[in-house]
Amino acid sequence: MENKYKVVIFDMDGTFLNSRGKGEIAHEWAYEAFRETMNNYGLNLTIEEIDKYFLAPLFSDGAKGVIRFCNRFGLDYEDFWSRREKDVIEAKIEAMQRGEIKPCKGSEAIIRFLSKKSFLAVVSDSQQACVNYALEHFNLKPYFKIWHGRRSELESLDNRKPNPFYINMVLSELNTDRKEAILVDDSAVGVLAARKAGIDSVFIYRGEKEEGYNYKPTFLVREIEELGGIL
Repeated sequence: MENKYKVVIFDMDGTFLNSRGKGEIAHEWAYEAFRETMNNYGLNLTIEEIDKYFLAPLFSDGAKGVIRFCNRFGLDYEDFWSRREKDVIEAKIEAMQRGEIKPCKGSEAIIRFLSKKSFLAVVSDSQQACVNYALEHFNLKPYFKIWHGRRSELESLDNRKPNPFYINMVLSELNTDRKEAILVDDSAVGVLAARKAGIDSVFIYRGEKEEGYNYKPTFLVREIEELGGIL
């Protein structure tokens, strides 16, 4: 069967990079990085408070949510965001270096396989510095034609999925017809971003969340190794 997809676009975290960490608390490295940021302002927040006052507004409202958090605790939002980005980037890179963050099982093999059939790209809501480091550190860079992570300016939060901003960048830079591209993602917002961009999608559903069903992905798989049978 002729390969339909000229370009396969991968999300990074949770899709081919297991950034959860090894401990009982998911993404504990990120919480520790946030606590380090907070220590600079004399604040000590629990994980529940971080989820409620910082992460929930960030995910729902982007830059406006971060500004609300800063107003709540009397922080200068530009200074806070600059420090937070620095701390989390450093923490994520260190977690990769010590093996706490590593590629998902089977991901390198399937990426290598698909790179022989299609142009591969990455669009990630993780910072560009983290995407650059992950591809270099895990020897994945040769398989990808292009990769985009999020810029660290606060306003760049509004370009995160489900905004198709970075997907559209890839399609433009690779001069790809939307019918010839597909996104592989493990999140509902990724599936929705693909739909908004007018391209097909693969939803990697590992039983933790079901929202992706609502956006009707083109394909549904349980693990990344299954991509070889459909792409």
